[in-house]
Amino acid sequence: MRIRNLDSSGDWTFGQSLSNYVQNEKAVELDIKMRLKEWYGDCFFALRNGIPWQMRLGGLNQKELLDRDILNTILNTEGVLNVFDFTSSTDGRRYRAQCNVYTRYSNELLFLNIDSEDYLNGR
Repeated sequence: MRIRNLDSSGDWTFGQSLSNYVQNEKAVELDIKMRLKEWYGDCFFALRNGIPWQMRLGGLNQKELLDRDILNTILNTEGVLNVFDFTSSTDGRRYRAQCNVYTRYSNELLFLNIDSEDYLNGR
């Protein structure tokens, strides 16, 4: 798997040929992070993709649904085989989750730290 890399501000990198791309486990990690940044109903050609962040964080009893949304997004990312040790918590409108992801590119587990503030503030 190969995917275009992002710079520190979250934009695609250009102008450096193949060095603008990451591959294998790093590509899976980047793809997961980019897919989590998709907002449900925001893209005209993929209206069902993404996570309804505002609805999930703004409503009562939505944590389990957000957990499911995030797990489905991770598990349906190319190169992901399984997710282990998923834990999550909410504090008001802030959601945090951690998990280990097993990919087809490595025997090592990929650790993911998910914080809703990273997705709501566009970081």
